[in-house]
Amino acid sequence: MNTEKFKNNISVILVEPQLGENIGTTARAMLNFGFENLVLINPRDDWPNAYALKASAGANKVINGTLVFETLEDALESFTYAFSTTIRPRDMVKPVFGLEKMSEKVFQKTERNEKVALVFGRERSGLTNHQISLTDAIIEIPTNKDFSSLNLAQAVILIVSEINRLNVSYSKEEMPIPDSFPAKKGDLISFFDHLERALDASGFLKPLEKKPTMVMNIRNMFNRSNLTDQEVKTLRGIINALLRWPSDTMDNDKTKRIKVIAGGNDKNKHDKDD
Repeated sequence: MNTEKFKNNISVILVEPQLGENIGTTARAMLNFGFENLVLINPRDDWPNAYALKASAGANKVINGTLVFETLEDALESFTYAFSTTIRPRDMVKPVFGLEKMSEKVFQKTERNEKVALVFGRERSGLTNHQISLTDAIIEIPTNKDFSSLNLAQAVILIVSEINRLNVSYSKEEMPIPDSFPAKKGDLISFFDHLERALDASGFLKPLEKKPTMVMNIRNMFNRSNLTDQEVKTLRGIINALLRWPSDTMDNDKTKRIKVIAGGNDKNKHDKDD
């Protein structure tokens, strides 16, 4: 999907918005998800509006490119499909789409290079029945039935975010690791051996017949953590610090004992006491 072409075929229309700040926060919400086409129908305050520009928090390209019309009929002339947003039941037969189905419909229309409008009403009273009748379908946002009122920017961001799913995966899962990298298996095994020798020395791995199960559970616990190279180094340092407790004063016997537990004969750099 050509993202730029796709989003250029979608416009947000605000019918008779009352506050410049609401227009600005709507513009900000739109640009957060890459939508730039904003249309105003007979805004209450003058346009351009300084409050809108300030509230947009830098979404200048949306504000500066905003189109203004006197009526919704005039604004919809170039569109082939329009959604309206309303939370009130209406005495009219018109398709009602949830967010997911709405985005599927948007995809179908924009794939054919049709222009789609998302129409939002006044802050206090929403859209009139006549204005809703000019649209093809209603979008239903699944809010709390006992407290369903959203401000303009909230309603807009929910809808454009859902449409954004059409070409952006929302199932991403990753672990950012700045200045480090996943621990190598060899380093993890050395850490496990170090930890188990320390637990043996402390008397934790008892009774003897339960030791294999305890060791397996401990290893599985750390394996689930996806440890980084730096985290393994830190954990090995923690083990050695605990072995020095209750006094940080080192004598030859204690030093030798810690090195043996840490695997002091290994060449691995992680096995050093410091």
